[in-house]
Amino acid sequence: MDSAYKTSFNFRNRKAVGLCGFLLLALGLWAGVSVSRAEDAAPHAADKARNQELVNQKLEEIKSIQAQIGQYQADLKARQKEGKTLENQIAVYDGSIRMNELEIRETKAGIEKAELEIAAAEETIAENGKSIEADKAALGDLLRQLYEFQQDSWIEILAANESLSAFFNQVGAMEAAQAKLIETVAAMKQERIDLAARSEELARSQEDYQLLIEMRLAQNASLSSLKAQKKEILELTEGEEGRYQALVAENQQLLPSLRAELRDLQSLGSDIKFDDAISAAKYIGTVTGVRPALLLAILRVESGLGTNVGGGTYLVDMNPSQREAFLGITSELGYDPGAMPVSKKPKSYAGWGGAMGAAQIMPTTWLGLRDEVGRLVKKSPADPWNLTDAVAALAVKLARVNGVTSGNPDSEYEAAGIYLAGNNWRKLTFYPDKVMYYADLYQKELDGQR
Repeated sequence: MDSAYKTSFNFRNRKAVGLCGFLLLALGLWAGVSVSRAEDAAPHAADKARNQELVNQKLEEIKSIQAQIGQYQADLKARQKEGKTLENQIAVYDGSIRMNELEIRETKAGIEKAELEIAAAEETIAENGKSIEADKAALGDLLRQLYEFQQDSWIEILAANESLSAFFNQVGAMEAAQAKLIETVAAMKQERIDLAARSEELARSQEDYQLLIEMRLAQNASLSSLKAQKKEILELTEGEEGRYQALVAENQQLLPSLRAELRDLQSLGSDIKFDDAISAAKYIGTVTGVRPALLLAILRVESGLGTNVGGGTYLVDMNPSQREAFLGITSELGYDPGAMPVSKKPKSYAGWGGAMGAAQIMPTTWLGLRDEVGRLVKKSPADPWNLTDAVAALAVKLARVNGVTSGNPDSEYEAAGIYLAGNNWRKLTFYPDKVMYYADLYQKELDGQR
């Protein structure tokens, strides 16, 4: 064996022996990493179990509160069917106040549940990130060594071993390492899929959280309003049935009237007249089949959830992801985007405003409705700041739920929930509860019963 070949042979032999040692070490380290992960996972699993237990407790609390709310709703409907007396009116206010207090408790429990879910999602995302980084580092080392090893042909590897058993041991070690590589790459892919799913779950939980906080603010305002109404009725009547009946005869619209509640809505900075809202709802109801009272109720509740309608600007209050669509809408309509009112972003929590017009529709959502709205109102382009166009957009969204155009109450309830929260609406029943409550009142208004 000449000197050059001997040197090459010894080098390859040392390289092969070294690689076998590395492969055994790598597989051993991999097992150690797995054990370490399992040890780390144990306390995390316990934390997750505790977190899930708390989430389940909140779910049970919410279910219990919802059952109580359902009972109050049934009692209120029964009271409202009875004769119009001061005693009944005060009982209705008391029931509404109690129901509102329960809704606030429900929302508070929902917020706490969302916080738990957000914390769990964030922790899982962090765990997945660490796991992926650990796998990437281990893969990098293993791939480098395998690459160097595979530069030699099988003939060279065979020549570098003094026996066939050593050769096959070395080949077996390499194949085991390759199998582990494939397994690890598959695990990394799954971890990335899990990470993406958890990230989406976190985004949904954060969105629910923001909606719940908005509702909490609206519920607090509604509770204050109900208490003020009760106080005002008692002050006007001095607790006497005769005075109450005289007030009813004088003014069928007991304070504060539904008409006054709609005055807070704004479109292009101008107050919306109640009669205009009724006209728009009736017209759109005729061409879509959506009940006008339901459309008015959505407008009423949207004004409550977006109390700063028209008070914001797109550069300050709108999510950057919505701005391109907003600029396209204003350009098409010939409006100065900086002058067009949008809802303000909330002050009490992290989130964005940017909803447009009386229906409080986001720019990207409007683009998906615009053409159909245009056909309904017979103009192009449709305008989200125009009252009739805004009501048409409401109807288009609501009518996408089967049964709405035939006046099915369950379908209307579902459509109202979806209008606010999409597929997550069942977690946020306060909104459709309020919508249907006002829809009943507006139906009486339209039927001349108030």
